[in-house]
Amino acid sequence: MRKCKLLFIVIVLMLTLVGCKYPTLEKAIAETIPFEVKEVLYKKKSDGITIVLYSTKAEGEEVEHIKEPVLGVSFFEGNDEEGWKNDGPNGWEHAESETYSIYHENYTKYDDKGNALKDIYVVFGEINNENIAAIEIADKDTEEYKKAKIIKEGNKRYYVGLGFRPQVRAINGNGEVIQQ
Repeated sequence: MRKCKLLFIVIVLMLTLVGCKYPTLEKAIAETIPFEVKEVLYKKKSDGITIVLYSTKAEGEEVEHIKEPVLGVSFFEGNDEEGWKNDGPNGWEHAESETYSIYHENYTKYDDKGNALKDIYVVFGEINNENIAAIEIADKDTEEYKKAKIIKEGNKRYYVGLGFRPQVRAINGNGEVIQQ
């Protein structure tokens, strides 16, 4: 009887440990993001971490007035051979803006001594001004701007980029900066 209990405990522990990983990224997204993912807008691997930008519905009594999709970003670690796990903050962002919104999320992975192993900064948002042709991002304290990825989904436009505590600016078709 005692061996059966021990065997049962070992099996439960093994299933718990194995259960933290999912066979595909799509399954991990569906099962571990705590919001209903309406659309996966963008996936990018950076420093061994897969960044997923998605749209979802705003949840909570204080945001019932928000009917349009809101944006969220999550960070996944793994691959299809070893499995996937959600390894970062999960949340969504929304701000009213006539031009474009700017959201920042970062993923930091530490070792057991508190040293940062990975530090990935993501900036993303929605583009509402039709005159915006590009969004550019520069790392903090630099003026070396690079274009962010623009994503079109239906009649909406979004952007996403990576940078160290990035600065963001919008550019029109003539190369002029559009103020936020």
